[in-house]
Amino acid sequence: MSAQVARQFVFADPSKCIGCGLCELACALEKEHSLDGTKARIRVVRLGPLANMAVTCRLCENAPCVRACPRDALWQDERGIVHVEDEKCDICGWCLEACPYGAIVVDAERATVLICDLCDGEPKCMEICPTEALIWTTEEEAAKMLPSSLSAIRSEAKQVIELGAWQLLFAKASEIAGKVEEKLKALARMAQERGLVMASPRAA
Repeated sequence: MSAQVARQFVFADPSKCIGCGLCELACALEKEHSLDGTKARIRVVRLGPLANMAVTCRLCENAPCVRACPRDALWQDERGIVHVEDEKCDICGWCLEACPYGAIVVDAERATVLICDLCDGEPKCMEICPTEALIWTTEEEAAKMLPSSLSAIRSEAKQVIELGAWQLLFAKASEIAGKVEEKLKALARMAQERGLVMASPRAA
């Protein structure tokens, strides 16, 4: 009997995530035809003063959200993706309580919940991330990566605070700002293609 292939999901490396929220906008645009980041299937959370992380569904084995739903509005396919039957969902909140990662979003307007479906393997959130913080990974790999990423953040903060390496910080911030502006322009083009308008960033 062959070994089961570990499921891969979208994971954010906290040492690279800047909490800009462009992934949320790209997701809402792609999945909900909206520029309302609260309708995204990915959420940016702040882990601490210097650490951010975007959260999505981790495709849990025997997903607790599915088991918790009293109306059978959720079901999980063989790939691990959790599907939502909107007509059955009454946003009772049980799935939110059951999810250990806070990866389920309520869409109060449509009275349903939103869960990442990986966009058929081509997530727009990954495409639009200016720092390439979003990657494919497994639960095991994510568990190993998180401590080392947080350690890298602490090390960088120590360099700046204790050693006065402010120029390094400013140089990094300037480089990231350029990448964010570039991705904002790409996002504006995506919105325009869908008939939506967002304020275009000023030309450099």
